[in-house]
Amino acid sequence: MFSLPDIQTFKESNPEIALKRSLKLLDPPALDSIREFVKSNHTKSGGFADKAGKPDLYYTLFGYYLTEALELAELFPSVRKYVEQEIIQGNIKGVHLHCAAILSVRLGITAFPPGYFRKKIRKSLSTQTKQQPAYSYFLNLLSSWYLHDYWGIFLTGRKLKKMNENSSLPAPVTAALLVLQKSFNRPVSELEKNLMSYYSVPGGFKATKTVPVPDLLSTAVALYALGFARYDLRIIKPDCLNYIDSLFLEGGFGSNPLDPDPDIEYTFYGLLALGSLTK
Repeated sequence: MFSLPDIQTFKESNPEIALKRSLKLLDPPALDSIREFVKSNHTKSGGFADKAGKPDLYYTLFGYYLTEALELAELFPSVRKYVEQEIIQGNIKGVHLHCAAILSVRLGITAFPPGYFRKKIRKSLSTQTKQQPAYSYFLNLLSSWYLHDYWGIFLTGRKLKKMNENSSLPAPVTAALLVLQKSFNRPVSELEKNLMSYYSVPGGFKATKTVPVPDLLSTAVALYALGFARYDLRIIKPDCLNYIDSLFLEGGFGSNPLDPDPDIEYTFYGLLALGSLTK
């Protein structure tokens, strides 16, 4: 019915590939400490812990990505059991629906095949809030890709046509919009310029232009999006590497210098940022 040749870019530059590339920049002791940190955040339930130490589907998605990249396959059975139980138990909505969909596919949970989630994801696309739609559309693209739902991808692209670019969007939302526009082979030069306006010496990106310090989430998604769009990162690469390294502590990554305690989410973003600089 339709073709999506431009989605090939996403196939070649998805987050899993970026995470695996990051390992090339780490020496064996650092890799071992990250593996231990990831395992220490894997709870008895099989899920990965949030900042309060409780298992959560959102953090479990980050934990799964890290587990796969670091080849900790022994954790997969318990993660699979946790995800399956979470799907069985509840009315999963919002970001947790996307997390459950991706995890279900990647972990091979046959009780909830791709078709189960395709309908739910498409329905969520039609009812999504107008607040920060770029982020929601990015989640739809990501979920639809893993679900092999090419009609869902097509619907996301059609929704994207109705969006207006806005230079005041937060950096993570601008990054999501840049990935979307590049995936559908649309102009990205203005979005690249907007995203670079959040860059803050020495080496990080701010979430908004008014916050005092850059953070690792904004830095990671900005670098990933710019790399995805094939923007030349060579000039800022040394400072970015130093900034990312400054947030590494006890096997994990923290959010920013004012919040240095590491967790699973920011450890994912730390490796995503490194992997985005290895091209």
